[in-house]
Amino acid sequence: MSELLDVRGLTVSFKGVPVVDAIDFSVPAGGSLGIVGESGSGKSMTSLAIMGLLPKGAGRAGSITFGGQDLAELSDRRMRAVRGDRIAMVFQDPLSSLNPYYTVGAQIAEAYRAHRPGVSRRAARAAAVEAMERVHIREAGRRVDDYPHQFSGGMRQRVMIAMALSAEPELIIADEPTTALDVTVQAQILDLLTEVRRDTGAALVLITHDLAVVSEVADELVVMRKGKVVEAGTTERVFSDPRHPYTRALLDAVPRIDDSIGALRTTGGGE
Repeated sequence: MSELLDVRGLTVSFKGVPVVDAIDFSVPAGGSLGIVGESGSGKSMTSLAIMGLLPKGAGRAGSITFGGQDLAELSDRRMRAVRGDRIAMVFQDPLSSLNPYYTVGAQIAEAYRAHRPGVSRRAARAAAVEAMERVHIREAGRRVDDYPHQFSGGMRQRVMIAMALSAEPELIIADEPTTALDVTVQAQILDLLTEVRRDTGAALVLITHDLAVVSEVADELVVMRKGKVVEAGTTERVFSDPRHPYTRALLDAVPRIDDSIGALRTTGGGE
């Protein structure tokens, strides 16, 4: 498989202090990558760098090549054409990402029309209903006119995934998409992401601190700590044979049903 996304030497800094420090990884077309690490490890900042959404004052170095094109070389106008159309992002808090004053259908339709100039409102609404049906929102034809507060947390996340799918992107970045959801709903969202990847052929980057989540979805795994990649490899290899003390510590911190004490195991550590 050819590399769809190739990140080399990516560094993001604020006032000269790196929060992402010369990291490398790649995602093949149709592939899936998990980026894991504790809060503050640089995961989300990496995704914002890819999307060209870094906060004001951030410095960026290194290359981000997508489809053979270095995104760092694109103007703001050309990057806007890539963002949402070829690369879509699902943020971790759909309630704050969705505008409470507009129906979910209007917001999906707006995203659809932004990348399809000349499409009528009627056609965009139909596309919004279709996208909602694709993510298994029941009675989509009626619920397209509902507001975000009328949906549960899991359903709002489905709306965000529907919005991401509306432009049929080549790459979906999901930043902590199961945060604050209960275990049952988490499993449904993960199944949905797997189904979307299979049905559309889109590549997936899943950002999470939850190793149980990433084990279900990602083929490859990158472990980050303090802005650096400390371990990378296939998900199967990293889980079965972790080579860095931090990775082992993360795995040991996962609650186990066969733990005789029934508590979190937090052995390990180090750089």
